[in-house]
Amino acid sequence: PIIKNTNLSISNNIYQTINPEDVKESLNKLQKLNPDILIIKLNSPGGTVTATASLENVLNKFKKNNDTKIYFFTEDLLASGGYWIATVGDRIYAQYGSIIGSIGVTGPSWYYYNKPSSISSGVFGKSIETENGIEIFSQNAGNYKDLYNPFRKPSKKELDHLQSIVEDIYEDFINKVSRSRKIETDTIKNEIGGLIYSSKQAKNKFLIDDIINFDELIDRIVKEEEFVDYKIIKKQNKSNFFETFILNYFNFNTVLSCEKFNNNFVSLMPVFLKNCI
Repeated sequence: PIIKNTNLSISNNIYQTINPEDVKESLNKLQKLNPDILIIKLNSPGGTVTATASLENVLNKFKKNNDTKIYFFTEDLLASGGYWIATVGDRIYAQYGSIIGSIGVTGPSWYYYNKPSSISSGVFGKSIETENGIEIFSQNAGNYKDLYNPFRKPSKKELDHLQSIVEDIYEDFINKVSRSRKIETDTIKNEIGGLIYSSKQAKNKFLIDDIINFDELIDRIVKEEEFVDYKIIKKQNKSNFFETFILNYFNFNTVLSCEKFNNNFVSLMPVFLKNCI
């Protein structure tokens, strides 16, 4: 997941995250080597909008300040905010079996408890019984200041306003994909949408450039660029997404943090990963 350092309560409960500041530090070091091509192996389900935008800015600055082509490669998952980031690249490649897409934005959910009588929390999550019984006293100044208060229904004006925030970010997302992949915005909205795709389907929809494994990609680049005297420098993380997913699946604290991640932030995340990252 793409998460900024400020979200420590979340990132501390997740085994591996992508922090824009860490990427920036790595790129600053890499800049001294003046590489011709940078291949970023990215496996991500997405992240918060602020962190995704920050990472995008870091990568765009690197491209602007260096005569370096950026290629993205995924071997597992390139979805939502992960795909947003990949639009910065000159090309996008995927290994067979990868999941690509989910071009959409998820806003925080507003849960309304109708006449709650008891609320309990345990290792398996919250339990709520509804009937007359609980009284809530809040101190707020300003209309709609108690946004997401679960003990009152949202008004149409509030829902419309929250939807407009999500729609604004969604329009930016669509335009980024359209410019990067040369796909009409109407096609992205009406045909591609927020679905996820296999690597073959993603290629047919022009979301990626080709299906290839990482070693073959290296060989292809060397051949295409006609490199004779060259050096390949790798900076590699040990764990991958599915190792992290399996570990997190059996970790209750992580599940709870994943729910908080989706509830408290406007995020670029596929719906099928809303309960656990």
